[in-house]
Amino acid sequence: MPVYEIAQFEIRPDARTRAERAMHEFANYVRAELPDTSWTTYRDPGAPAHYMAVTVNVSPAARTRQRNAPGTQAFLAAIEPLLDRAISITDCELVTSSDLARRPKGR
Repeated sequence: MPVYEIAQFEIRPDARTRAERAMHEFANYVRAELPDTSWTTYRDPGAPAHYMAVTVNVSPAARTRQRNAPGTQAFLAAIEPLLDRAISITDCELVTSSDLARRPKGR
């Protein structure tokens, strides 16, 4: 069963460029090295220092690999000094999604 996480964090205003560079590098790492994981980050347009990252791992084992991966550790080491406060991580269980079934043709 997939494992979902939502991470919320705020970056110091003076560190946004460096933080987003680290996020892009981490997304590239996940894409290249962790095929059982996806990582998507959103920025709040009303509060541009506030970010939310959604991680989906296909299984608990994939989650363990992702958390222990060298690229994850490198990302955390790069992002932590740029944070305004600690990262808050929430584990989630899927209830439903519009992506669970095909949409009728013509819509």
